[in-house]
This record gives sequence, structure tokens and C-alpha cells, in this order.
Amino acid sequence: MFEKTDSKKRPVVCLTMITALLCSACASPPLSYLDQEAPGVVPELFAVGVVNTDAIELNAVFHPDGSEFFFTRVIDGDFTMHRCVYRDGAWSEPEALLLYPGEEPALAVDMAVSPDGQSLYFLGRFPSSLSPENPGLDLWVSQRQGQGWGTASLVPHPVSTEAAEFYPCVVADGSLYYVSDGPGSLGSTDIVRAQRLSDGSFGEPQNLGAPVNSVSGEGDTFVAPDESYMILTSSRPGGLGQGDLYVSFRQPGGSPAQGATWSEPQNLGALINSKHTDFCPMVSPDGKLLFFTRRYGNTWETSERCEIYWLDASYLDPFRWVHIAGSP
Repeated sequence: MFEKTDSKKRPVVCLTMITALLCSACASPPLSYLDQEAPGVVPELFAVGVVNTDAIELNAVFHPDGSEFFFTRVIDGDFTMHRCVYRDGAWSEPEALLLYPGEEPALAVDMAVSPDGQSLYFLGRFPSSLSPENPGLDLWVSQRQGQGWGTASLVPHPVSTEAAEFYPCVVADGSLYYVSDGPGSLGSTDIVRAQRLSDGSFGEPQNLGAPVNSVSGEGDTFVAPDESYMILTSSRPGGLGQGDLYVSFRQPGGSPAQGATWSEPQNLGALINSKHTDFCPMVSPDGKLLFFTRRYGNTWETSERCEIYWLDASYLDPFRWVHIAGSP
């Protein structure tokens, strides 16, 4: 909305606006994707030689303000969170990010940053009050402190349980989607949602049920901040490989907090899915780029390659049109 202003004030207003824009540009970059040229709708390897190397790499997460990029690199068998930081007008080389108490090295993978940029969630395995001697797979969270991150803590009950919880995704209202093998799952693992409450805690997790969950078991899942769609990993019948990526859209009229319904997942097709495991979906904060990981091998122990791909997120548009055309 534009309003009339006194012409004598315009130079001051314009100078103030220009100064603010310049300061903003200095503070953090637009999403420059590590200065890589953006791809089209055919998947390409991301940041070869910087992120994708001869090591095993997975995950691809940008901070909402564009100042950090997170991924996982396996070094000597350890899955370690790494990040690149935008400093002094340039991106840093990848560096390990150790967030456990005492900066102890331990499994830290499958990260997700909250839309407000203040919380960094990830899958970890580290001693805690829940499992001090034989820790399982749990969700941890670190809070933003200046330009860095504070010591991580276990996400409390009812999210963290004796079951395995992994691959978190935070949506606009702070609610948490993740995958669990807890009681009542349709398959070996199911997608669940924990509502963020007014006091900052999480409500009792709710299983999303069919059709997004199935007896085949579902895995890594990205959910759009507005919860309009999700990209999930599944090994359900009819897929192309050991694990495929699918997209599902929230049906109209349902509230996520009160148990929304989701459309039948659509396989994302042979341009993305292969005979291998395609997983770790993530969409950039501006909604323009889709990232995923491909693992070559049946298990981590037998995999010699694991690479991060990216493509233009407009690839999802035809699937959205199919959903709209098929909606009542």
C-alpha cells in the first residue's frame, strides 16, 4: 500500500530505506546456494567438490536467512553434521558442527531449521536422561546464539520416547513432523505430527495414518511450512527402487492440528527416483529448489557412494495439477 508523503521528507526516507537495504545485504545473503548456478528440472549433483566429494554425504538444509548451509558427512564411519557459513561476503569451507555437551563427537544427522531461524533440530544418538547408558535414536535441538548455536538438548517427552524418532521437520507454527517406530505404527516406521503448544511444549504426537503411512513403512519426510504438501520416502509397492520419493497434498477443509487428511501419495517418477534409495527430501526456504539424497547400496555398511542432488521445485507442479484435477 502506498501513501502520500511530504516531498521535503522523501530524500530522508529514501536514504533510510537504501541504508537499511544495504545493511540487510551485508548481514546475510539472499539464498545464493553456495554460489552454485541453479539447476533446471533435471536433478544435478549439488556443489561438487565442496559438499559432494568422495566421502559419503547426505542432507541439504539452508538457514531461512541464507547465512548457513547444513549437511552430513561420514568421516571414519561417523555421521557428523557440517555447515558452510556466509562470512565477509563469501561462503566458508565446510566445517564440523559439534553441538553435544562438551562438543563430544557423536551421530548428528537429518537436521532441520525452524522457519523463524532460531531452532536447529536433528537426529542424534548421545547419552541423556532418557537413556544415559545405551542411547537410541532421538531428536535433539539447539537454539540460535548470535551467529552460532548453543549446546543441544534432547527434545523432551512426549516427542522423545524409548522408541526411535528421526528426520524432524518444523512447520510455520512450530509444530514438529518426524518419523517414529512407536506403538501403533502401520508399518515399521510412520510419519507423526506433534502440535506446538502455547507454552512452547509439544502435544501428544498424532500418527498421520493412511494413505501417507502404509504397511511398507515410511521414512524421511519434508513438510511445507504452510503444511500444504509433503514429500515422503517410502518403499511401498509400485516404486522404482529400494526407497522412492512421493508427494502428498493436504486435502481442503482439514486442520493439521485437528487431524488433516492427505491425498494418496504420487511417485515423483524416474527423473528423481532410481533403482537405489532416494531419500532426505528438503525444499529451500524460498520454495524454489528441491534437494534429495541418493544412496548407492542396500545398507550404510555396503554403500560406497551417497550423493546430494538438487533441481527446480517447479518439477512438483504437474503433481499438484493432478491432485487438483482429482479433488472433489
